Order: sequence, then C-alpha cells, then structure tokens
Amino acid sequence: MEFLQLVKDEQQPGIGLHIPSQPKIAENIIHFLVERRLFPQALTVYQNIITSGFIPLPSTDALFLAVIMKTSQAPGHVQLNDFKKIMAYPSFTESHLLEFLDHVEKLEIDPDSCSQLVRLFIDVKGENSTPSRSLLMKLIDLDTKAGNLENASQLIDDSSSSFDIPAEPYARVIRSTNPGDDEAVDWIMDVMREKDVPVHILVFNSLISRQRRSLGGIQRAFAFYNIIMRLAATTPLKPDVFTYKQLFRMLGYHYKQDYRPNTSRNLQRVSVLTRPRQLFYDMMMLWFNSKLHAPASHSLEIRATQIQNDEAVLTVALRAFLYLDDYSAAIITLETFPKIGIPITERLYFVILRYLARKVYYDVLVSRKKKTYPVVAHFMLGSFNSSKIIKRDPTATYEWIMQRLLEKHCDTNGRQGRVPTVAEILAQDVARSGEPCDAWPLVNMLRRWLQMNASTTREPWGGFWRKRNLSAVRFEMVPQQVQLWQW
Repeated sequence: MEFLQLVKDEQQPGIGLHIPSQPKIAENIIHFLVERRLFPQALTVYQNIITSGFIPLPSTDALFLAVIMKTSQAPGHVQLNDFKKIMAYPSFTESHLLEFLDHVEKLEIDPDSCSQLVRLFIDVKGENSTPSRSLLMKLIDLDTKAGNLENASQLIDDSSSSFDIPAEPYARVIRSTNPGDDEAVDWIMDVMREKDVPVHILVFNSLISRQRRSLGGIQRAFAFYNIIMRLAATTPLKPDVFTYKQLFRMLGYHYKQDYRPNTSRNLQRVSVLTRPRQLFYDMMMLWFNSKLHAPASHSLEIRATQIQNDEAVLTVALRAFLYLDDYSAAIITLETFPKIGIPITERLYFVILRYLARKVYYDVLVSRKKKTYPVVAHFMLGSFNSSKIIKRDPTATYEWIMQRLLEKHCDTNGRQGRVPTVAEILAQDVARSGEPCDAWPLVNMLRRWLQMNASTTREPWGGFWRKRNLSAVRFEMVPQQVQLWQW
C-alpha cells in the first residue's frame, strides 16, 4: 500500500518511458493476491484505488466481481447495486464479462450465481447491446452445469438466430452435463426430437467426448461412432477431425490388442471396438480425403487453426499407436505428415523421444531389480553405465536419454533437414522455431525399436522383412484409391 502511494502517472522526459499508472499496478497486485487465494487483501487493494480517487480498469472490475462472488455466498442488495453500477459503465464491455467468467471458472464459483449475473449484465446493457455467440455459449454452459436445463433450452429458443447450425447449442449442453448424468442427455435428445433439430456431427462429438475413460466409456464412444458410420453411407453426416481425435485419445489409454474382458464385471463385449488401424483407415478415407475434407479458409487465422487441428489429430493417433506398442503403424502415421503438407515440428520430437526415453528408463530400472542385463536400453543407446541413470535426478536422466537417442540415430546418411536440440524439444510448449524439422531421426528410432521388438517375438527379423511388414501395414492403413488432402 505504501508503494502504491509513490506511483505517479507521469511521462518521463527524454527517454519516452511511461511508468504504469497506479490502477494498472494495483491490478497486477490484485492478480498476484487472487492467485494465492488472499481475497481480503485483494479487496483492500481494490478499495484503495477507489479511495485514492482513481478509476479502476474494466479488467480490474471483472476480477473484483469474481472475488466478490467467491467471498460472498449470496450477494446482497448493496453488492448487486455495485454490480449494476460497474456493468453500466460504457467501458465495461462484453469482453470484460468474458474475462470475469474465466476468473469464475478458475475460482470454482457456483455456476447458478454466475448465470444470474450474466443475465443481469444483459439486462443492464439493454436492447442496444446484443449478446454475442460466445457469451450465449458461456451462459448455456452455466445453466447446464447448474442443472437448469429448462433455462438453457429456453435460451436456445430465444437466441436461435445467433447460431448458424441449429444443433450447435444442444451439442454444447450435452458436452457440459455431468459425465454420469445420462438422464439429462436423454432429456436434451428428446427436446431436439420434439423440435425437429437436424442431427449434426457436433452432437455425436459431444456424446463421444463426455464418455469416461473406462472400458464401458470407450465401448459407448465406439457405439456412437458405429452409428455415425452407418449414417454416413446414406446421409451427409460424416465424422470430422474432432471425432477421430477423441477416439484415438481414448484408444491410447485403454485399447490393447490382446485384451480379455474381466468376467467379474457386467460389461459389454469388446467386439464393438474398431481396431486402431481400421480407425486410421477410416480417417484417411472420410476426413483426409481431398473430396471430403473441409475447404481451406481464406482467413489466415482460421486456416492456421485448421492446420493445427489436422496436426493435432495425427499427433494423437501417433501417440496412441506408440502406447499400443504398434510401431509399424506409428511409422506409417509419421509418414502421413509430409504427405498431407504438415511439417514435422518439435512437438512430434517431444512425443516420440519422451515415450522412448521412458521405455529405456524403466528397462534399466526393471533390469536392476531383476539383476539382468538391460538389453533394450543398450540396443537403443549403445554402451553406457546403468548406475549413472539410477543415481541421477529423473528429469536430468530423461534429458540425457533423449540426447543420446538423438546422437545415436541422427546419422548423416538419411538426414535431409534440421534436427532440433533437446532444449528446443523440451521448450516446444512455450516457443517453437517455426522451421520444419527432419523426420529421418524419428523414423530411424522407430525402425530400430521395431527391429528390437521383432527380435523378442516369432516375427521374421531383418531389413527385408521389416520393409515387407511396413508395406503391408501401409496398405492396411492408407487407402490406395483416394487422393489425400494437401495443405
């Protein structure tokens, strides 16, 4: 508080440096206090802005509303009047209300109270301000999470002109319901049937995404997928990129080739599942088909989002095949990236190197426990001292294994482009270089791992049989008569 008294909003002579104003610094302090759940102190700083004669920034007001909602179980008339006064300011726009809703989600505030506050904002702004589609979706989410399905349905009827796809708001309701509340989903589906809302892939995507990551959940998800495939033969309904992304994500967690259901549980038969390679084939046929893929947008921002979605679904599929120990399918998936025009990025290096580093690390641990030789680790890394891996910090050990993997498989014979460093790979979620990377080191690692995996089974071993196996898998996963989409 003493520091805030020293802040002056003045233009510094000569250098053109502008010191942030007291309200801006106070907002940063309030953010700092709210992140640490120091709500009384945050309110004290906000009150200091008012008593000092300054006008708080609208973003500060949004944070203040969220803190009040968090600290007060039921806002009284005085607080509601303050809310109306803040919302009536012309500077407090819908974007600031959306900021408030983001704070609400982080602070885990009762959605029913937030829904009432959003409706208060709409009433205060009056007819001159029409709620955007984003705000309406947020309000539908809040009503659904609060259990007010009737309010959500009425809101959809009142704002039907705001949605280009009639089924979109109903899909949002299904996605926002609690995972175990099947009665609410049945009620929404009945409402759609009564109002003759056309079925859209968004509805099926919501039904798939809300399934739990359990055996029963994955079986229900693929039951919905089988319905989509049956309808795709006779209707324009087709699975999209988000359909396959959800299914591959679930497969990566639960599917095993040699799975046997537990007879002690009353579960559906596992035959409802579509095998991962068949699912990839369907994706190539129905989404990455040049005749069926969504057209590229003229907007650079939307086009970049489309490319990111295609990259994401292929990355999830690749990760799923790795988790399933299907390295042949992983290599074919990796080959698909350049065919579609999606560059190899540090993200792909991170996914593959992290998986292989984990396998090597646990091979050393298990071998030390069983007092055996770590065959897999030495086959992938070459000669090294296993004791150093055991004694090191796990984070440093993973980085060292990733570095050794790159050095071992980054030979110059097949290398054709840039290979990122381990530091760049680990920082891929913060910043990326934007330059495409060479796929050869990744292909080389997976081929070597496939060779190692074949040596422990009855499959034929050697380069000739590996190429023959990859050719058969490629024929199984990639349709030959279809021209693939290219960015």
